[in-house]
Amino acid sequence: MLTLHESQFIGKRAIENMIKFEAILCGLCAVSLTLSLGTGCSKQETEAVPETKGPAVEIMTLHPTNYLGYVEVVGNIESPATVEFQAQVSGYLKSVSPKEGFTVKSNELLFEIDPSLYEASRKAAEAQLAIDLAKAAHADADLARNKELLEQDVISQSLYDSYDAAAKECAASVQLSQAKLNSANLDLSYTEIRAPYQGLLGEVKVRPGNLVNAGSTLLGSMNVTDPMWVTFPLSEQIYIMSTTNGVFKVTTDENGHEVFQKSDADIADIELVMVDGTTYSHKGSVFFVDREFSATTGTLKVKAKFPNPEGHLRPNQFAKVRVPAATYTNVFVIPQAATMQVQSITMAYVVGDDNKVAMKPLKVEYSANNEVVVADGLKEGEKIVLKGLLKLRNGMTVDPVTSEESAKVMPGEQKEAEANS
Repeated sequence: MLTLHESQFIGKRAIENMIKFEAILCGLCAVSLTLSLGTGCSKQETEAVPETKGPAVEIMTLHPTNYLGYVEVVGNIESPATVEFQAQVSGYLKSVSPKEGFTVKSNELLFEIDPSLYEASRKAAEAQLAIDLAKAAHADADLARNKELLEQDVISQSLYDSYDAAAKECAASVQLSQAKLNSANLDLSYTEIRAPYQGLLGEVKVRPGNLVNAGSTLLGSMNVTDPMWVTFPLSEQIYIMSTTNGVFKVTTDENGHEVFQKSDADIADIELVMVDGTTYSHKGSVFFVDREFSATTGTLKVKAKFPNPEGHLRPNQFAKVRVPAATYTNVFVIPQAATMQVQSITMAYVVGDDNKVAMKPLKVEYSANNEVVVADGLKEGEKIVLKGLLKLRNGMTVDPVTSEESAKVMPGEQKEAEANS
């Protein structure tokens, strides 16, 4: 049996041992935690930081070229020939072409007037001619017989003269009848009105059954539609520019026709810009330059002809005529979208060898058709940014791609690239 004093002593020693054990355990945990933290930090420090790329931008490598500059002048489209059909004989209209408002071929029947009256007149003229021919033949035979009698002194000279006069009168009657037959045939031909050439038939003013009067009734009209002419004015300044560059130099083509040239080899090509901003699919050529400037407007009248096989051009349309006016040599031609205006100065972003962009001022000689002709400010081999200029800053690092590479980017990737640019 332990005494009370001994029991208290043993309990006190047990408590002290438990406290020491807990202290040792806490120390071990602290060391373990320290080792874990140290290992984690060391691993984080050893991992490589991924390199970030700049936004992808589409670029174009510059190469000098020659460029033909144009000026745009408003012109009026017109038909080379317009015909108004009027009745040349009177009568009731028998038929009308069903191609009103459509293209008709050369010699195609457009209008027909009732020919019955004129066919009867022709038959009467033919009959009268036959009668006169018979009379003339009889008179000629009488004259021939009486000439022999005159030579034999059987008849007098006066009697012979009467036979001669009768023969001449019959011959004149034949000529008169022939003229009347020709007139009847001509009137009969006027009952059919045909297209003199291929063209566009306009609105028909009369309908079958209407009475038409010779020389006063307008039946309709038509236009030649292929080719079409475009008339436009040139100011003296533009004319001098064009003359200096050889646009209005007259020469002869391989067919022996006189043409206007823009150089020693090429016929001057004139383009047509429609009211919606699109360029007409066929090019034209200048075929007429007036002999003098207008005293009132100070401009020179010029005409060009354009093929119109599809019939897209119509008379009295308005369009811009793009005339070659000036030639630029050893220049850079870049898209207008690749430039921006900064305080009235035209600028462009150039990508350096380190893929960093720098803004450069440009000397622009000419701008048209969404193109800019740059005479100074760029160098051969430099790369300019084509799109997304507003998102760039001087010194920014970019990821340059060519147009071919940009076209291969998937739609989703391209949108993401544009969003990040």
